[in-house]
Amino acid sequence: MNSEQRIAVVTGASSGVGYETALSLARAGWRVVALGRNEARMARSAAAIAEAAPEATVDWIRADLSVIAEMREAARAIAAKTDRIDVLINNAGQILGERFETPDGLEQTFAGNVLAPFLMTGELLPQLHASARPHVITTASIGHSYIDDMVWDDLQLENGFSGGRAYLQSKLANILFARELAARHPELVSSSIHPGNVDSNFVDTADQHTKAYFEEATKKGELVTPAQGADTLVWLAQDIARALPSGGYFSERERIDPSPAACNAASAERLWTICEDLTGTRY
Repeated sequence: MNSEQRIAVVTGASSGVGYETALSLARAGWRVVALGRNEARMARSAAAIAEAAPEATVDWIRADLSVIAEMREAARAIAAKTDRIDVLINNAGQILGERFETPDGLEQTFAGNVLAPFLMTGELLPQLHASARPHVITTASIGHSYIDDMVWDDLQLENGFSGGRAYLQSKLANILFARELAARHPELVSSSIHPGNVDSNFVDTADQHTKAYFEEATKKGELVTPAQGADTLVWLAQDIARALPSGGYFSERERIDPSPAACNAASAERLWTICEDLTGTRY
């Protein structure tokens, strides 16, 4: 392994923003460990990146990050491929039209969008600590500001499930996680980002309300391409100084203020404890 080559782990890399992030970093000479859930999409994306960046080293790992056992197995597979991670990009996310429970008995949006970044980061801390300047970037959304707070008494939304609400809550949780990670682990830099409203296959599994919202946004020309959505992720990954001080939330290459709920330190600590309890991981 080239000791000078920077190494990134990108989740949700088989399509959309994750794919464009992996592609951009590969083209820039990074070694990339790319995670995806769908075998066919992974194969197509692997072939496309290999063609666009033939000199790049890109390792692919399949995992459903909404399942705790698969999250842990993915972390072990990553650790087997590299003993150092310079940037961990927690990008994988989903929005669902119906309520599904994972094999762990968890609502799938919460498991995949909230617990996966928490667990993956914890499992990969040894590799992050091996980097001189480790950086964890988590993909959130401006949608976090559309709700007042987490549904603390029903985080799994067992009563009155709404796919949109589950997603927006998870994006608020992503910012809370990124801020609490910065507070608890000053030895690394933690950031969260809003990629924009991205024109991708992301909404294929969404509820009708969300699909209608994106259809209207398409007509108004308000959507960005996946490459545009990946721009701030790549910009932050390329130069950690841009992310200082740690704990920032970014959009269009600018540090911006998230909602008041996302700045609540007590909420961030509360969510961290809940994630610890649900995953059995403490760090």
